[in-house]
Amino acid sequence: MTAPDGENERLLALLDRVAGLRVAVVGDLILDRYVWGEATRISQEAPVPVVRVSRETATPGGAANVANNLLCLGAETHVYGLVGEDAHGRELRQCLEAAGGRTRGIVATPQRPTTVKTRVIAGHQQVVRIDQEETGEAPAAARRAVGRILSGQLRRGVYQAVIIEDYAKGLITGEFAQEIVDCAAAAGVPVALDPHPSHAFRLKGLTLMTPNRAEAFGLAGRYLTPGVLPVEKDEALLGTGRVLRKQWGIRHLLITLGGDGMALFGGRARPLHIPTRAREVFDVSGAGDTVIAAFTLALAAGARPADAAAFANCAAGIVVGKVGTVPIHAAELREYLRSPHESCRVR
Repeated sequence: MTAPDGENERLLALLDRVAGLRVAVVGDLILDRYVWGEATRISQEAPVPVVRVSRETATPGGAANVANNLLCLGAETHVYGLVGEDAHGRELRQCLEAAGGRTRGIVATPQRPTTVKTRVIAGHQQVVRIDQEETGEAPAAARRAVGRILSGQLRRGVYQAVIIEDYAKGLITGEFAQEIVDCAAAAGVPVALDPHPSHAFRLKGLTLMTPNRAEAFGLAGRYLTPGVLPVEKDEALLGTGRVLRKQWGIRHLLITLGGDGMALFGGRARPLHIPTRAREVFDVSGAGDTVIAAFTLALAAGARPADAAAFANCAAGIVVGKVGTVPIHAAELREYLRSPHESCRVR
């Protein structure tokens, strides 16, 4: 068999280095439930398909999916966030613990339910999504409890990276996020943010941020425009990247571009374009979680930003080929990188 190229060899070595890194994930925890079946006919009651259910599954979603990706890549992962004092909250905690996650930072509150997203899948097609959630600001006492545990661990030097995952479900506020960034900075720990466009906090001291194109334009207060290739000629994207780096002071800005790949801003006059590695796309839900998990881990392991972005790109290219919220596993990423016809080259 032909050996992997030089870049893939570097990424394979990187995959070994990320194992065992200690990472904290703080953000909006979600339980993703799936009802799987086949659409057998159209209902006589309404113009909707009748789905014959074959199985039901549940998996960590939101910030919990970021944690699940980190765990499956071999990182020691500590999870921080809120759940309700309910069966769904207990199920989510059990899912994370079964994967090896540390859940001391998950605080249960009687004042709001656990966020649950239920998707009905007929074959490979999502038929409907049902959301059970409360998106108002989380109880202050519960948020403070999460912050106390996290800040204590940061002061003890437990972590090598922190990821803030904002799904706008009530936990993350500008003040809370800045406190995390400041505490991590005092401990010399890099902080990554996966932002929500409704929360333009303009945090100071972030190491990296990973919005998608629509989120990036929203955070920069710009009208979303269609993508242009090559990326170096996408003036709207270039301007958005410059605005975000200036306003937020971000060291590394990785904007995901769907089928056009990714653009990495930071330390270069022009962004670095990483073409997509997806073979087939069945489901993009959770792909952004995989990107921030893999990119953060790679940087924490000492990778060059370009290699870290390529590492994240390959990981995301695998998960979008699956249906449902699915994490990237180290074994499948290793197999992908060893394939002689697969290259994660950047431009």
